[in-house]
Amino acid sequence: MGDRFVLTDIAQVTPEWLSGILAGYNPGLIVDAVSIVDVQHGACTKVRLSVRTNRNDFPTSLMMKAGFEPHSTAMASMHVNEYHAYADLLPTVSLNAPRCYGAAMDDQGQALVILEDLCLRDVRFLTLQEPISFDLAKAFLSGLAEFHARWWNAPDLDTRFGWAPDTSEACVAHYFQLLTSPEAFQRFATAPRGAAMPKLLLDPARIRAAHLAMTAAHKAEGMAMVINHGDMHLGNLYQDADGTPGFLDMQPRRGAWSIDVSYFLIAGLDLVDRRRWEAALLQHYLACLELHGIAAPRFDAAWAAYRRDVIWGLLIWMLNSSRFQTEANNTAAATRFAMAMIDHDTFGMLGV
Repeated sequence: MGDRFVLTDIAQVTPEWLSGILAGYNPGLIVDAVSIVDVQHGACTKVRLSVRTNRNDFPTSLMMKAGFEPHSTAMASMHVNEYHAYADLLPTVSLNAPRCYGAAMDDQGQALVILEDLCLRDVRFLTLQEPISFDLAKAFLSGLAEFHARWWNAPDLDTRFGWAPDTSEACVAHYFQLLTSPEAFQRFATAPRGAAMPKLLLDPARIRAAHLAMTAAHKAEGMAMVINHGDMHLGNLYQDADGTPGFLDMQPRRGAWSIDVSYFLIAGLDLVDRRRWEAALLQHYLACLELHGIAAPRFDAAWAAYRRDVIWGLLIWMLNSSRFQTEANNTAAATRFAMAMIDHDTFGMLGV
């Protein structure tokens, strides 16, 4: 859907507007009344809408994700990426994710989505402050393996999903602008997250060289390319009432499968547990790929990729804005990646 359905202000939400955007996914639906229940600010704006429609089987509460924040213009690509996730990717895969009831994007690169309100089915939202168990990590990796398997090394991956960024420096330019600005980097280095890190990691030039070496290794070794979830930390995961793992807030990214696996396990496990469990959990992921008909990488090659890709998570969480996550969350995740960098000698692995 186009321009007339992309809002610039929450006040523009009306029954007529909502009827129009929902009609594309729900023919014949008419919204008789809509009101704003609450608003959550962060990387994007999440608006809970109370709705009354002409259908008894339609939910009475919906979640709208849009860009009404002061920084939203700079983050337009994130909203567009999520639009494509719901409009173009999720319909092609098997993944427990929120149902999409409507989506819109305009020619200026602004977008929004209307999703089911997961609170209506009593889900448990996970949090970075509460690392998960071995069994729950296994369950999420099972779902991730099935998701990865659907487009594993597909010959039309780049054309079909050309809208999804890759892992190159150009596609994470915001982070590298901070990394290469001494003044900007110093703000993060002296924040709680930086103070909690080993000092040898506070080296922008080395981090940049490590990222370049990581992407080069993916190509040199001919690693399988997939569509990654793209931001698989605990704050973007949930469990249904029956315990089924759920995935939300996707930022799909074309890249090596190991990006998601390394990012998820290191961000999601307590430091001590990660050291004990990560090898076994990686083996579980590889076994799940085999169950879905994929000739999975050998463990030694997969383990090397996992160790190299720690740099990806370090880059993201070292420089993640406190407008998107609390400093407590940024510090928790950045510290987990920092210690994984040391444990796995990631700089050494990458030759930098």
